[in-house]
Amino acid sequence: MTQTDDIPEGFTLLDPLGPFHELVGPLYGMERDDRTVVGMRVDEKHRNKGSYMHGGMFLMLADTSMTLAGIARRPADKGIVTASLTSDFIGPAAPGDWIEAETEVIRAGKSVLFMAGLVRQGGTSGKILMRYSATFQVVPTIR
Repeated sequence: MTQTDDIPEGFTLLDPLGPFHELVGPLYGMERDDRTVVGMRVDEKHRNKGSYMHGGMFLMLADTSMTLAGIARRPADKGIVTASLTSDFIGPAAPGDWIEAETEVIRAGKSVLFMAGLVRQGGTSGKILMRYSATFQVVPTIR
């Protein structure tokens, strides 16, 4: 079961972005300076066959942080989709760890957004677990 009584100050519970996020959540968000941060408490359900968090969960956390950052900076009448995502896994996360994906928007154009960030254990001064960058395509909103 995920611990929710020890979420770091400043984070608020995020509404799930869809059924997938309902399965993997809860997720928490905040803005830190000009960056979008999404955090989570690693739970048993996030583990791979070994003792650590599955790499796909790292990618979900980074992609969610970039999506929220991009939504805030896209043209109001448009949507965004991940066009490419590059990552480097540097260290593991285990159940009980608090981890954060902090995203910076490098450039927000009319048709493309460029973003990059880090996943850290325990916040801004914590151990770097993954670095990532992505390109998001601006697309017509589906109605």
